[in-house]
Amino acid sequence: MRLLVISLLTLLVSGCVSRQVQSLMDLPLPAAHSQNCCWQAMQQLEIRYGEQTYKLTGALVQASTGVTLVLLDPLGRRLLSIQKEGDTVHTWRSPELPSDLPERFLLASSMLVWWPLADWQIALQQTPEWQLSSSATSRVLSHRGRAILSATYGPTPVSVVNGMTEQTVAHAETVLLQHQLQAMAITIKTERREPLQ
Repeated sequence: MRLLVISLLTLLVSGCVSRQVQSLMDLPLPAAHSQNCCWQAMQQLEIRYGEQTYKLTGALVQASTGVTLVLLDPLGRRLLSIQKEGDTVHTWRSPELPSDLPERFLLASSMLVWWPLADWQIALQQTPEWQLSSSATSRVLSHRGRAILSATYGPTPVSVVNGMTEQTVAHAETVLLQHQLQAMAITIKTERREPLQ
């Protein structure tokens, strides 16, 4: 009986850890104030989640105080806002946004696309369970060697060592973010990127 209870507890704990990894809850995010500060970007997003598809407008802002992601529906109504200041993440979500769509996944995805690799490497030094591999046109976040999230830049092969830049935006780059363990993908097209004064 004791062995059965221990086995069930182990299964429950490993299931919770797996869900945390899948929603990227324990992923250390880069510092909000990175070397490519400060700017704002407007994006068109197509989020495919399970059987649903959402076409949204996204605003991503990197300021000296932190990073903010806001998602708007086609009528301009705010569905989600996430602000990262230091290690603290503040979230507001509309009831219209699916409750099981993880906001940390959305923030981590945006930072995976935009932040320089050097910033990611600094953040991931804290937790060796997470790794980031990259090529000239892609990035892959893995947990203990298992791919969790990939970002593929296209259609032109532009180096993304420093994340999205004016050059990648000018080339009308799209980015495909794909969750490797869930039916979740985001296609991002950045319409403009502007420095903040």
